[in-house]
Amino acid sequence: MQNEEPLKIPKDHFYKLLLTIAIPIIIQNFLSSSLNMVDNLMIGNLGEEAIAAVGQANQLFFLFNLMSFGLNSGGAIFFSQSHGSKDYKMFRKYFGMTFLLGTGIALLFSLLAIFVPERIMALYSDNPLVLQESVNYLRIVGFSYVLNNLSFTMIFALRATGQAMIPMVSSIVGLSTNTILNYGMINGKLGFPRWEVRGAALATLIARVLEFAILFYVVFIKSNILNAQLKELLSFNRENLKKYLLVASPVILNETFWSLGIMVYNYSYSKLGVSSFAAIQIQNTITQLFYVFSFGICNAAAIITGNQIGKGNLALVKDYARRIIRLTVMAGLVTGSLLFLLKGPILSLYSLEETTRVTTTKLLTLVCFIVPVRFLNVLFVVGLFRGGGDTRYSLFAEVSSLWLVGVPMVSLAALYFRLPVEWVLLTSFAEELVKFLLCYPRYKSQKWIRRII
Repeated sequence: MQNEEPLKIPKDHFYKLLLTIAIPIIIQNFLSSSLNMVDNLMIGNLGEEAIAAVGQANQLFFLFNLMSFGLNSGGAIFFSQSHGSKDYKMFRKYFGMTFLLGTGIALLFSLLAIFVPERIMALYSDNPLVLQESVNYLRIVGFSYVLNNLSFTMIFALRATGQAMIPMVSSIVGLSTNTILNYGMINGKLGFPRWEVRGAALATLIARVLEFAILFYVVFIKSNILNAQLKELLSFNRENLKKYLLVASPVILNETFWSLGIMVYNYSYSKLGVSSFAAIQIQNTITQLFYVFSFGICNAAAIITGNQIGKGNLALVKDYARRIIRLTVMAGLVTGSLLFLLKGPILSLYSLEETTRVTTTKLLTLVCFIVPVRFLNVLFVVGLFRGGGDTRYSLFAEVSSLWLVGVPMVSLAALYFRLPVEWVLLTSFAEELVKFLLCYPRYKSQKWIRRII
């Protein structure tokens, strides 16, 4: 029986539950963003062309990664609600479906990256050096896509069952390995040849293999609640798959259309010149470092929401949502302030032309002011609505604000009016404002709370 009576939940119990899930995710994302910035610094020592080349090559991975994230986010809705209701037989069916569908997506992107990288990279640059380096990077890193998706599925399933520490440890090992190998392979240190951009790609591939090996060992070799035989993972039928796709496909479409929109953004930025595109890439790398609190909170929100809906505790879902929103607003204000104060010292670590440094400073200053709204939007779309099973409205809010507002404005500003890159970035903020106006009334209506299992 579903409990919809108002409940008084002690604050210490709420924060313990939230932080148990959020802290390992925050640490994992912080280390990932920090080491990505270190990698960016190493590649930056090769010149702005190298930064642009790796940034452009990663556009294909960006699209794949978000499609994989969408699929696994959809799967995580079933994982968390099945865990909440203790139905592990169905959990393993959804686990297997996510593995299988994700592998198909990953194979498609691997084939594109390995066999036709020139055609893809030619969309972004006509600079021969940037184009060649981006192709070299993509051909190597394309071999990591399948392992990356399999790791993603295990990470989401482990988090949904309260085992967030395991993905954190595997990520620390993988990212540390990536950074050490980057230092050696990019610069010709530690006994490695100087492979520059290709070295960065090879380091990424080796780190992905290592991270997958750790997760596979914990989940399928050791005794774990997720451990299942192949026949259990593939025991789903057509009705199971239909139900899965009904909920998960809007999430996959959401991330696909969102990533395509961001690729259009980056295409527009790339046409403003190498310096402008390098500034955008550096700004993205630095801001990701400050967004870790948002990612941790919204992932924890999705898991907690799904678990409580699976248990039938609807009053808890509503109470937790209110508290998480207040916490997110505070995190957004603090994060925006920290970014404003620390942008100068962080940028001083980069070896940049003065024009690029000034431009990046302007970009980071602008981002400071939109951070609180952006944090709330991520919480609504990725945290509460998806965790609550309301994936169709998430799709509507995300896609309509991006493709009807953000993409047209950024494209016109960059490609038609040829405005400076900081003004182009500013026009993209209209997307966040419209998205908030779509999401907040939906949250207040409570129509996003849905049991799907």
